[in-house]
Amino acid sequence: MTKCQSIFVTKHGVPDVLKLKPDSLKEPIIGEVCVKIKYSGINFADIMGRMGLYPTAPKPPYVPGFEIAGIIEKTGEDSTKNLVGRAVVGLSRFHGYSTHTNVPLNQLFFIDEKWLNVAAAIPVNYLTAYFMMVHQAAIRENEWFLIHGIGGGVGIAAIQIAQHLGVKIIGTCSGWKHNQIHEMGVEHVIDYRSENFKDRVLEITDGNGADVIIDSLGGKALKDSYGCLAEFGRLISYGFSKAAPGTKKNILKIIPEYLGMPKFNPMHLMSKNKGVFGFHLGLIQKRQDLVKKYGSLLLKWLDDGIISPKVDTIFPLEKAAEAHQYISDRNNFGKVLLMADE
Repeated sequence: MTKCQSIFVTKHGVPDVLKLKPDSLKEPIIGEVCVKIKYSGINFADIMGRMGLYPTAPKPPYVPGFEIAGIIEKTGEDSTKNLVGRAVVGLSRFHGYSTHTNVPLNQLFFIDEKWLNVAAAIPVNYLTAYFMMVHQAAIRENEWFLIHGIGGGVGIAAIQIAQHLGVKIIGTCSGWKHNQIHEMGVEHVIDYRSENFKDRVLEITDGNGADVIIDSLGGKALKDSYGCLAEFGRLISYGFSKAAPGTKKNILKIIPEYLGMPKFNPMHLMSKNKGVFGFHLGLIQKRQDLVKKYGSLLLKWLDDGIISPKVDTIFPLEKAAEAHQYISDRNNFGKVLLMADE
């Protein structure tokens, strides 16, 4: 049994429902390792889960967290004991907000220890962006690419991948992030609070629309995303941030957004030569080979300097509630991490 400290979602609600408590783990089984966590990534799915809006999250109390970076401390079988002490990064199925977690070895990637303080910003954000852009949309050089939430973790990952692939970028985000996005080499940035992004995208693209759009907004905004999609365009929906504009669930705001989402008719898609996809990294069941392949490529790109995660702030593990509040207030530019250091 491994003694540890974990952040629990004690009930659904505001950030203060996150509490640090003593915890324990069973010994890792065959195929698993116990990782002493150094850093955990915070994702919007964690916030949705805390609010009771993430359908696959366990019922409270549970420990959230989908990505970790740390050091292997124990293994589940003698044949892998030589891995103790190796630095790793990877995906966890919850229990990432902790000092320790058991993870299937096939969900981890070996890294140089020098990358521990940024590696936890890679698995969810960069894999999500890469799957949507490259695997699903087959994005091509010189295509127009609209990134909603371009100043967030997935958005910044998408910028860096798009720049490497020679794609033309348009982004939406809060106005205060525009200068930082411009400094990253993106010319066209739209303030979704004060501008109609559909009209602006059509203006920027000379009326043709965007070839690829990744939409984390959902709700009514998804209809406008589809409305500014070019012929042969590909729209990928991967979130519903419109359902969580504050720090707690508000049914009166969620229902209109849910009802405002478009229903995509196959006959209409055919007549317009457009495609719509959905993506959820956590629900990939039978293609873990692709997760491994693309994760390995992205970590090579990290070594080669092609990608460089932007870490906004690192909060101590015990301040997870403050970290959630910080993200809910839209204060972050890039990734927010938790540091578990006993």
